Amino acid sequence: MYRAIILVYLTHGLVFLSAGCKRSADSYKESIETWQQERLASLVKPDGWVTLAGLFPLEEGIQCFGSDTLCPVHFPAGTPPEMGTISVNRNTVEMHVNTGVNITIDGHPVQDIRLEPRDTTLVCTYQNYQWFLINRGGHYLVRLRDTEHPARQSLRQIPYFPIDTAWRFQATFHPYDTQRTIPLPNALDMIVDNQSPGYIRFDHLGQSYELIALDGGPDELFLLFYDETSGLETYGGGRYLYVDKPVSGNQITLDFNKAYNPPCAFTTFATCLLPPLENRLPFAITAGEKDPHFLEHDGR
Repeated sequence: MYRAIILVYLTHGLVFLSAGCKRSADSYKESIETWQQERLASLVKPDGWVTLAGLFPLEEGIQCFGSDTLCPVHFPAGTPPEMGTISVNRNTVEMHVNTGVNITIDGHPVQDIRLEPRDTTLVCTYQNYQWFLINRGGHYLVRLRDTEHPARQSLRQIPYFPIDTAWRFQATFHPYDTQRTIPLPNALDMIVDNQSPGYIRFDHLGQSYELIALDGGPDELFLLFYDETSGLETYGGGRYLYVDKPVSGNQITLDFNKAYNPPCAFTTFATCLLPPLENRLPFAITAGEKDPHFLEHDGR
């Protein structure tokens, strides 16, 4: 009798344990699917990466911008031929708007304005076009976006590997004694200095691996990596991944199911950083985003 009661208890306990594991797995799967949906939404929003319509390096001196082919900052057809000029004098960038051209910043018309130096980035608007200044490796560029870009409609999905908890690791973060400067190449063949607070170590199939981490903000670390799928199933320029900084101690969660493509997989007008060679993993990470082949299908 006692044996029967114990057996029933153990059987029920195993059932409850199995149900709990399934609920946990389902919850995790749902959280990754939600992340995937939010990821797509961020790409196609009015200021998402797929809205980029131009990237123009600036030279010292004065250059015109508009749809005239003689303007170095060559805007799309449909904009005025000569909208104004952008002047670069060392670390100062100023914009002059020609009379009759209605360009606004924060809803207010502008004619002469300093774009740099500024504490915040100014976004200029003309109809459905927006542009602003970026600095990459000490070089100024104008980045143009089109809020009515066709890619906002044509990008319907991103291909993913199946969600797999085997690619979710408990890892450790190892801070450097002092933050290091890591020079990295970008898509424009520039070398850009980035700050690294330390590296991440994780184990896979009995081997330990390390990845240099960049500073991703107050609460996150930023990883750029290659693996054996790079250039085959995944984007050739590597993939990116954010990781939460440890709250206490050095334990972190490294979840490759959230590995994603750099913006250059979706637009030719991004300045994506390439991973450091130290972050080339000698095995295939079959998790996260695959190569969307979006530029190829989009005809760009």
